[in-house]
Amino acid sequence: FSLSESVAAEQAVAMGSFPSRALQDGIAGVSPWMTLVHIDNQTNQPVIVHLARNADMPTAEDAVEHIIPANEVYGLASGWLREPRATLLIRTGVDKAQLLRVPNNARIMIRLAPHGLCVDSPDAVEFEPFEPAHDVSGHDTVPMALRGESFHVEPTGPSVAQAAVQENAI
Repeated sequence: FSLSESVAAEQAVAMGSFPSRALQDGIAGVSPWMTLVHIDNQTNQPVIVHLARNADMPTAEDAVEHIIPANEVYGLASGWLREPRATLLIRTGVDKAQLLRVPNNARIMIRLAPHGLCVDSPDAVEFEPFEPAHDVSGHDTVPMALRGESFHVEPTGPSVAQAAVQENAI
C-alpha cells in the first residue's frame, strides 16, 4: 500500500470513522508481520473458517471467510499490527462455535464429530467458546444431516438425537 493510503487510514480512524474493509484487508495483506496457520481438514467436505479482522472484538460479520478444501492442508496467512496470533472462528456444532487464537506456524486439525466438528491442535492454540454461535456460518456434516441437525437454522427444540436421549432417560 502507498504512504497516502496509510495516512488516509490513520486520518479516518482519528476522525472517528473506521477504514473500509477493503483497505483493512489490503493493509493486512502487505503487513511486514505475518502469522501462518496450517489448517488440516481431515473431513470429506469443505469447512468454513472465519479469520477475524478485529482480534479484540471478533465477530463473524467482520471476518474474512475461508473455505478449507476437503482432505487437504490449507495455509492461512494473517497480517497483524498489534496481535501476533491469528483469530479464527469455526462453527463446531448446532449451538457451538469456537474462537481460536493461533500462534505462527501452528497446526489446526479439523475432524468429524457426531454433532458437528472436532477442532484441536498439538500446538499452543487458545480455544474459547464463541457466542452467539449462530452468527458463525458452517457446512453441515453427514453425521449431522443423519440426525436432522443443521447449521443453517436456529434450533426450535431438541435435535432428533437429543430427543432420543431424553426419551431414553425417562
